Amino acid sequence: MSFDLSKFLTEGLIESINNGLIPSDLATVYAGNYLVKSLITQAQITQVSDAITAYKAAQAASEASATSATSETSEAQVSPTVDNNSVQ
Repeated sequence: MSFDLSKFLTEGLIESINNGLIPSDLATVYAGNYLVKSLITQAQITQVSDAITAYKAAQAASEASATSATSETSEAQVSPTVDNNSVQ
């Protein structure tokens, strides 16, 4: 069994992006450097790029969901008031 460096680097970048370990911009730089040094292929650059796009879409959806939940919670909250005239 042989070690596939290009697969290792590609999977490492994708996992690092998905786990939030490195920013997508930095992953792009790393991938470009690996391509220039012929450590990964153009097809693997595409895999990394697709992973970045999917990660950003998931983050945007998560933020939109959190914003929606926050606005619904604040609308549902009712501040209790006491009418001191009715208390005997």
